[in-house]
Amino acid sequence: MDPSGAAIPNATVRLELSGRTIDEFHTGIDGRFEFRAYPAELLRIVVTAAGFAEMTAPMSADSHNLQVTLQPASFFEAVNVTSSRTDVARADPSVTVTVLSGAELLTSAALALDDALKMVPGFTLFRRTSSRVSNPTAQGVTLRGLGGTGASRSLVLADGVPLNDAFGGWVYWDKLPQVAIDRVEVLRGSGSDLYGADAVGGVVQILTWHPTRPAVRAVLEGGGLQTGRISMFGGGRVRGWSYTAGGEGFTTEGYIPVARQQDPGIAPRGPIDSKLGSKHRSGLASLAYQSKNGWRVSASGNVFTDNRQNGTPAVINDTASRQGTSEISGGLAGGLLSARAFAGTQGYDQTFSAVSADRTSEDLNRRQHVPTRVEGTAAQWVRLFGRHTLLVGAEAKFIKGDTREAQLSAGRVLATLNNGGTQEMWSTFVQDTFLVSDRLTVVMASHGDRWRTQSQNTSYNKTLGSFNPRASGVYRLGGGISLRGSAYKGFRPPTLNELYRGFRAGNTQTNPNEALAPERLTGGDGGVLATRGRLSARVTGFWNVLGDVITNVTVSSTPQLITKLRANADKMRTAGLEFESSVRLPASWSVAFSSAIVDARFKGDTSLRGSRVPQVPGYNLGVNIRYSRNAWIASGQLRVTGAQFEDDLNAFQLRRATVLDVFVSRSFGGKVSGFVAVENILNSEYDVGRTPILTTGLPRAARAGVQISLP
Repeated sequence: MDPSGAAIPNATVRLELSGRTIDEFHTGIDGRFEFRAYPAELLRIVVTAAGFAEMTAPMSADSHNLQVTLQPASFFEAVNVTSSRTDVARADPSVTVTVLSGAELLTSAALALDDALKMVPGFTLFRRTSSRVSNPTAQGVTLRGLGGTGASRSLVLADGVPLNDAFGGWVYWDKLPQVAIDRVEVLRGSGSDLYGADAVGGVVQILTWHPTRPAVRAVLEGGGLQTGRISMFGGGRVRGWSYTAGGEGFTTEGYIPVARQQDPGIAPRGPIDSKLGSKHRSGLASLAYQSKNGWRVSASGNVFTDNRQNGTPAVINDTASRQGTSEISGGLAGGLLSARAFAGTQGYDQTFSAVSADRTSEDLNRRQHVPTRVEGTAAQWVRLFGRHTLLVGAEAKFIKGDTREAQLSAGRVLATLNNGGTQEMWSTFVQDTFLVSDRLTVVMASHGDRWRTQSQNTSYNKTLGSFNPRASGVYRLGGGISLRGSAYKGFRPPTLNELYRGFRAGNTQTNPNEALAPERLTGGDGGVLATRGRLSARVTGFWNVLGDVITNVTVSSTPQLITKLRANADKMRTAGLEFESSVRLPASWSVAFSSAIVDARFKGDTSLRGSRVPQVPGYNLGVNIRYSRNAWIASGQLRVTGAQFEDDLNAFQLRRATVLDVFVSRSFGGKVSGFVAVENILNSEYDVGRTPILTTGLPRAARAGVQISLP
């Protein structure tokens, strides 16, 4: 099984005696293997599977049962798990995936998960702002240049359930306790064939820890900017039952984001400007039962509250969500069937204000309450047919949400508005992975979608369908070198937020548009993977065209107010290169390098033709140096993000940003570690927004704490 307890089919199990292989087996679709006892006192089992590190386990000849848990391999060995939509590992080496383990995340300086993921090639955030302090609606993801919006064009999952906000598409990175994370898999491109809508840029899958015996992890830390966090998680297995539970509490007073120096004609920081602060609480629990015949049932629940101050006293936001999930999986008709259902509710509250030109006062002018309900279900069946692995399935999702808004002036309510609607998405998908030979693997897949949206206030409604195929292949040249390539199509409908909710950031007002059409993607990628000894490297080139791209188009502009409208702006073309490498050096050192070069521009017959896509940097790179020996671990992460534009007219530029983080820890007895971490140790001041008011990112922030792992 993998660390979550899910079955691993088609793993190779070698039975060894005194270092000699005496028998060999392959696990079934339920992950099980069986052999007759041999007349020997001690045997050794060696288990290998695509995407996982080799595991060796001793076994007595008279033992009746053995559970073997395989751990994911590093990026250059990994065959992604995410692409199969569950934790069923399959050999699909035609996709580009990066795996970050929970241990790596806990021994890096980044406090927030989204900051740690900036080491993935091409992974950037909307307005560069960490989820530690940013408004939730600005927590969007950009992969391969397909971003530039808070809605994200990439799907973020936690154990298969979306973390993207059902109403707006932004991401709540803090819903899971940090110590609950077992690993994160980032799939770039080629994701829509299985995930359909919302995954045109890629898929980020967060998989939680499922200990095989009673165990507990905890992190207690505190530091600058009045920051503190307690994160705890644990679980175990008893007689077929497995359980997990945990929670996290976090608080920070943050920093004042408005820069002291502004562009000519814009007032500098004033008395009204205050800190970006946040507090969140999250809880997570699960219970599962694994029967002797291989069937597994589970249920889990998550609660989350989030409160934020957004830079002036009157502008705040709060979020409260509840979500439950149930799953069942087991062998059926020679294959493995898995099904999942989830449901949740959320309330999001936001206030807005108009700030005086000299930044000495503000007037609260808008208050919003956004309740949302979401329900979803999905099922899939996977079976091995000789050299073929067939995957078929279907999913459905229903969303209802609206914006209840009060418009204010001098504390008086001038008007109330209630806009919103419903969305339904139905999908079917099929994928065949064909091992043509020991050198060549071919993957053929398709995803069919039906999307329907309806306004609650008007007669407006729309129903559309989409068919999105993918063809991929990988060829192993030998000597540790593989070639791969993919061609694919994708589909993303507008969110309810884009259709029905307006907002204001600084002096910029953005209005919704219920007549928006879905975006449609055509793309391809190809690359080479090379592994030799201690060195591994991967280079990938990509090309994407996103038709009917949804962006914020400037309608009018004055010194006092810039007005934008969400609209379909013909086409967006992104092209670029991704590079990542890893080398394990002598004396317990390792170095990893990642980089992406992206050219993202508007195309087609609109006034935006030739302009750079906003919020997409021209390049980013990261260097991670790590030392691990005996009780000491030290790491440093250098991240450089190229210049990008804030707006569609390319009038406001965010300059290049360079950030260096460091981390050092010392273990005491293997159970407790003390650590010190410093983010932005050089205290670089870097741009994160121009609306047109210039705002800056996190200053130097040091913290210290302890990590506990029992037993």
